[in-house]
Amino acid sequence: MTYDTNSSNSSKCETHCITGLLVACYQGYVDIVIALSQCPYVDVNWQDNEGNTALITASQAGHITTTNYLLNYYPGLDLEKRNVHGFTALMKACMQGRSDCVRALLLAGADMHAMDTSRGMTALEWARFTGRYETSYLVHKLMSRPCAEQFCEHYKPEWHKMKELLALANETKTCLQKIAECIRSTFTFNYFNDPKEGGVMDHMVRVTTALSSPFISMACKTVCPETPPCVGKRRYSVQEILREQNDQEKRAQEKSSENRKEKSSQDSHSTVASKKKERRSSLQTSGLQVSQRNKVVSSRRASLLPLHLLSRSSVRPGIVIPKVRVTRAPQPTYHPEKMRRRSSVNPDIYLQLPKWRYKELKEERKKAEEEEKKKAEEAEKQKQKQRSSYQKRTFT
Repeated sequence: MTYDTNSSNSSKCETHCITGLLVACYQGYVDIVIALSQCPYVDVNWQDNEGNTALITASQAGHITTTNYLLNYYPGLDLEKRNVHGFTALMKACMQGRSDCVRALLLAGADMHAMDTSRGMTALEWARFTGRYETSYLVHKLMSRPCAEQFCEHYKPEWHKMKELLALANETKTCLQKIAECIRSTFTFNYFNDPKEGGVMDHMVRVTTALSSPFISMACKTVCPETPPCVGKRRYSVQEILREQNDQEKRAQEKSSENRKEKSSQDSHSTVASKKKERRSSLQTSGLQVSQRNKVVSSRRASLLPLHLLSRSSVRPGIVIPKVRVTRAPQPTYHPEKMRRRSSVNPDIYLQLPKWRYKELKEERKKAEEEEKKKAEEAEKQKQKQRSSYQKRTFT
């Protein structure tokens, strides 16, 4: 994508991009939302005449994919932006009963206790007021267990109730207890009940959806596995998380480079002190070793150069003079093909002007009128022939 830097053109591009983003969020066009995330002129928190933002329109319409993309890939997104009536995106999603959007907004850090300016009601109260009982049940369920522990690297797939149940099963039972269990199992009816919280089914769901699951190999991992999603916790976009990680890596590299420099300076001081303590007789051997090292280094450096630069000149043997040859450019071998005329080419290949319906009707009427005229002329000619033939017969 290329964008113009002029002020007038940039303002036009900004307005077009923002209106396009609002329309795409309202209609659920995910491809357009993905493409507009690369535009530098897009303001995600821009409001229309009614004060609705892109997040409010997407969550109100119930487009969960668009809502998740806005939350994850649009940095600087304001979750608590209000419209003219004082409603946030979470309130609008609760009013319309968009359970998936409500879940995504709560896990992204939307304020559950925020109130509107007109009636002073929260999102949960608006869900009850509008009769969205499934959404209110979902909010209660998320508030009871606000953190998803299985999406963290430190999660251990161990059931804490397993030891207690094994201990109870291994205990010795009396005859009365055995008889009571047999009577209960025979005379009780098994009704369908929802799975208990913290039970076996809950534990199996956590284990199978965890990052370090022993049953399922996860195809992708989260950007920040150390901090799992939690209700009421602000979740940053992917660009912001990667920026923080890059800054941390740069700081670590700078610290490691400083430590290396300190170590190298300490080593150089120690080598200088050891050389001063050596005797004079050892200076000759050290000088020979240094000359041999210089030769080895020069040979290594020379081996890295290309072969045509290794030839040294006789005037200045230490300087390599490259040879430059100037030749005439060859004649071009490419000859452009001559384009055929449009009459000889099939006209279906090219784009044609659209034919309007009223024009087609006019042409059809003209053709019908011409055909009627031709038929009338032919009928008159036949009548004239008949008259002429009749006159000839009468005269004869």
